[in-house]
Amino acid sequence: MDPVSQAVVGTMAALGSIRRKKTKTTEKESGPSFKAIALWGALGGLAPDLDVLIRSASDPLFHVQFHRHFTHSIFFIPIGALVVSLFLRLFRVPIKRSYLYTFLGYATHGTLDAFTNYGTQLFWPLSDMRVALNGVAVIDPLCTIPLVILVLVAIRLKDIRFNIAAITYLCLFMSLGLYQKQRVTEFLISKSLINNETTRFMVKPTIFNNVVWRSIVLDQSQAKFYAVKSIPFGEIKLYPKHESAKIVKEDEIENLLKHYDSKKFSYDYERFKHFTSGYLHWGKNNTIVDSRYSILPYSSEAMWSVQFHKGPGHVHFNTERAVDVNARKEFLKLLLDF
Repeated sequence: MDPVSQAVVGTMAALGSIRRKKTKTTEKESGPSFKAIALWGALGGLAPDLDVLIRSASDPLFHVQFHRHFTHSIFFIPIGALVVSLFLRLFRVPIKRSYLYTFLGYATHGTLDAFTNYGTQLFWPLSDMRVALNGVAVIDPLCTIPLVILVLVAIRLKDIRFNIAAITYLCLFMSLGLYQKQRVTEFLISKSLINNETTRFMVKPTIFNNVVWRSIVLDQSQAKFYAVKSIPFGEIKLYPKHESAKIVKEDEIENLLKHYDSKKFSYDYERFKHFTSGYLHWGKNNTIVDSRYSILPYSSEAMWSVQFHKGPGHVHFNTERAVDVNARKEFLKLLLDF
């Protein structure tokens, strides 16, 4: 999720270790201050995303390969928390004083990310599976803003009851997201859009909300994209517009690679395939598109894609994140009223 969410949830975990309301007297008796615990938990919650610094000037897929990789694994938590505490040691904070709180903060990060749809290697090195529960958008203000408010009040008043309220809200919000996902899935089945010819499908929330959902349904030859609006515990309906695209098949890749000299393309394709969990379709000019993401939920237009080219080196990695006025209006139309 976004850095604000990761920081505030890390703070919540650290504050969760406090057993009672802190006063000046109890802080002197029992250890670090409320603000110090909150800060150390927030730093722990943020630290795993330092993997965005892992980049290569010559390999455009290197950062894609290693983001949400080993730093997000549950087995890396003790090491990652120690790194954060060593950093705090530079500010004369003893490791034994901060480690519990950096550990708790760090431990929340990978699990929180796993609730999104990007994919998180939560069990590396035992498994390189990208865990994606598809229950919450990478950025969702309705999730983050109430948590920030409750945690700030908890810190201001030094009252853990507000932190408990934040934890409760987060659990309820994540549960709502998983309920919404199941509801949309059952709706698509009832409309026969997921049927006996379906080989794979994915249902995921769109950015900033869990009301409008993107559905990717694969059969033997096509990827089909649908937009579904699901009012929690209320109305659910299918947007009339939908698009489809030809899925990428392994024999097509093998035949295509024969026309290129670079020996790295096969490796690049496998990495991109793993990153996308195999949700790939053909785009313009023989680009290979990540089917999971598009600006509009029913669209096949690429947000991320790779492209082979003549000459040595790695594939081109293309990103299309520009949102024009018409796309913004269309998305708001989807969100506010079909």
